[in-house]
Amino acid sequence: MSETVSKLPLRIVVDSREQHPFAFEGYPVEVTPATLATGDISIAGFETRIAIERKTLDDLLHSISTERERFSRELQRLKACDAAAVIVESPAAALRSGRYRSRMDPASAWQTCVAFMQRFRVAFIFCESRQDAEQVTFDYLRHFHRDRVRELEALRIPATMTPERTGKPRPGAGVDGKPNDPQGRTGAKGAPCPTAISTGTRP
Repeated sequence: MSETVSKLPLRIVVDSREQHPFAFEGYPVEVTPATLATGDISIAGFETRIAIERKTLDDLLHSISTERERFSRELQRLKACDAAAVIVESPAAALRSGRYRSRMDPASAWQTCVAFMQRFRVAFIFCESRQDAEQVTFDYLRHFHRDRVRELEALRIPATMTPERTGKPRPGAGVDGKPNDPQGRTGAKGAPCPTAISTGTRP
């Protein structure tokens, strides 16, 4: 990766409608609030290519039950991105063991998440805490940005092959530009090469 680019802060875009956005304090980032069409968090210049949907565990339960249809539409939009994930601020064990306020059955909640991951090809990343979710979000965005920078650098092919001669050989000249005189050709051991002559008649 370019040394200059690697030292620049990651330009993160956070949806302005987020009520409890990550602050990314202490991270090498520049955070800009804006209205995102998809997801809660993205990268400046890549808003249509990468998106992260942030969820608390209660938010997730609400999304897969009461707001199931709306959440399905959101996942459909996330699916269109090159990279997308739902990052949950709680571990999967909390969901599967029912450690939440919703009345939704834990087994049904887990199976709904698995079904949505398969159906929409969007990862659900369960984290240990909000702090861990913020770190995972930063790393997810950082890896995507690094890969895009590497792709751009791979396209920068230096012009190291310069042709020695750009003009076409003159008529009657060889590849070295010198006259190509048939009488001056030599064969093996310096003997003159025979010259083909057309007489116009056959013997």
